[in-house]
Amino acid sequence: MSWQTIAKKDFQDSVRSRTLWGIIGAFVLLIFLLAYLATDGNINSTAGFVSVIGGAFLFGILLFVPLTGLFISIKSIVRERETGTINLLLSLPHSRRDMVIGKFVGRSAVMSISVIVGFLPACLLILVQAEVTPIFELFAFLLATVFLGLLFVGIGVGFSALVNSETQATVGGVLLFFLLYLWPAIFNILDIDLPAFLDRFYLFALFFDMLAAIFSLREDVPNASVVELDGTNFAEASATSAPIHMQHWFAFVILGVLIAVPLAVGYIRFDSNDL
Repeated sequence: MSWQTIAKKDFQDSVRSRTLWGIIGAFVLLIFLLAYLATDGNINSTAGFVSVIGGAFLFGILLFVPLTGLFISIKSIVRERETGTINLLLSLPHSRRDMVIGKFVGRSAVMSISVIVGFLPACLLILVQAEVTPIFELFAFLLATVFLGLLFVGIGVGFSALVNSETQATVGGVLLFFLLYLWPAIFNILDIDLPAFLDRFYLFALFFDMLAAIFSLREDVPNASVVELDGTNFAEASATSAPIHMQHWFAFVILGVLIAVPLAVGYIRFDSNDL
């Protein structure tokens, strides 16, 4: 039960952060404002809701969620090293693996609650204003957003285990944020053509693929990645069978890899370091 103890303590410590609550407050206001502007017109169909709300929420989701995920995780382990509290933790029956897992689970819980709190007022507004009752669609947006947040928590915790100081963590966090968004543009500038599958790792594609996979539990959507559907109309896409690695549900496999690899690399480095 060692990592569970660390996760519980880490969760309690994280929720005391005033800066975190400030970020959540800004997220609540932004999403609420976007929802208010989006529902100012008549939304009288589920398809109209997905189109209008999806476009409105996209900015808030793809800006604030990664920032929050990195903020709550990027110093999670390295701060323990700099303050010396890591020696106390490791003197108890906790291993370094317990610390990495516990930090990830604890910060993931904080991230998930932050997303839910951030979306709740906007969801209530939408349910009141819209002529339809898009409960499943709202749940799909919320769940895909939580998964996106967990991705950045995993990257942040892994990177925090990799570096040796909070300064390195801060600079690295900023660089990671921009790199994860801009790497396709960098390859375009260098005039390097990437295989279509690698485009699935782009955050926009990953988010929409997760969303499509969740929608497919109830709606009739093509079982293909948005990368595969690029330039293809809906009728053609519905009749086309995409290969497994280009189907929308495969986004969750990619998500698992993007979380597990940074955690594993960070743990290997952390486990071999002298404290």
